[in-house]
Amino acid sequence: MDGFGGWSGVLSDLVAGVDLTPAAARAALGSILRGEATDAQVAGFIIALGMKGGSVLELTGLVEAMMDAAAPLNLPSGTIDIVGSGGAPSRRNHALSVSTMACFVASAAGAAVCKHGSVAASSSSGSFDTLAMLGLAINLDGTQVTQCVEEVGLGFAFAKNFHPAMRFVGPVRSELGVPTTFNFLGPLSHPGGVKRQVVGVSDPAMAPRIAGVLAARGSEHALVVHGGDRLDEITITDSTRIYEVRNGEVLGETEFEPESVGIRRVNRAEIQGGSPEDNVRIMHQLFAGEEVGPRADIVAINAAAGLVVAGLAENLESGLEKAKTVMVDGQAAAKLKAVVDLSNEIAG
Repeated sequence: MDGFGGWSGVLSDLVAGVDLTPAAARAALGSILRGEATDAQVAGFIIALGMKGGSVLELTGLVEAMMDAAAPLNLPSGTIDIVGSGGAPSRRNHALSVSTMACFVASAAGAAVCKHGSVAASSSSGSFDTLAMLGLAINLDGTQVTQCVEEVGLGFAFAKNFHPAMRFVGPVRSELGVPTTFNFLGPLSHPGGVKRQVVGVSDPAMAPRIAGVLAARGSEHALVVHGGDRLDEITITDSTRIYEVRNGEVLGETEFEPESVGIRRVNRAEIQGGSPEDNVRIMHQLFAGEEVGPRADIVAINAAAGLVVAGLAENLESGLEKAKTVMVDGQAAAKLKAVVDLSNEIAG
């Protein structure tokens, strides 16, 4: 099908395992984002697409629909994001806000960062739950987020403010209470159109597809990472599969072992987080140099990946050294204070 021919046809195709064309996927989600679909149709679309598994072309069409409906956000060239898709069973409870912390560290090490994220949908703590608990003003518009990135090198784009049409999906997604295709659409639909990203994916089957979508949309440099322990980030409890995208092309797949950069492999309990309050406490400890163990290691290696895509580190090893430096010498803590202060100042 080349366009949106009605829900009966779309759902029948998905249930039968037939891939939608990019145009059909874009049209179907566009209809949802205009408020034209019932909750039953939205739920059917989400579940049927999830059961089939979204193809690269379908996901590309869905991302285009998301961007069609997004509020504008103009960012400096070269701005990066470090983001996880969420949805990992291991992250439903006691999740450490690794990507959020890594954004502060990467920015402190010189990268321009704009994190796009939301509050928790299917886990105990989403990125913006932690940010709100830190005292950061999260309800900023595009001009205000841009000001943060330009003035302090770090801004946060709250998905609700930049994808307001997702209000037609959010309640259904929350009621379903399970990871859905929309876990993957969020990281791919940055309202600022960033071309340099680290994207964590918990589902091993989806990781190469996400890389394919980033390539199709002209990514300059991206690393799509899948932890062997099913974490949606570079892990230190197992190996990590990394797909690299450069200038619209998937270059290939590599395996990262924590020992290769001098990080001790640990068990899951050693990198646990918790509630937003727990994550805030841990972040302050890490940025004060009071904790230098496994949780510091996992934050630093993910920040290192951000420095690689930003062009500030040649590889993970050199990026790791820079990340660890800013965590122990006070630069990450200073970055945290600067962005909290500025966000509140401009929010009024």
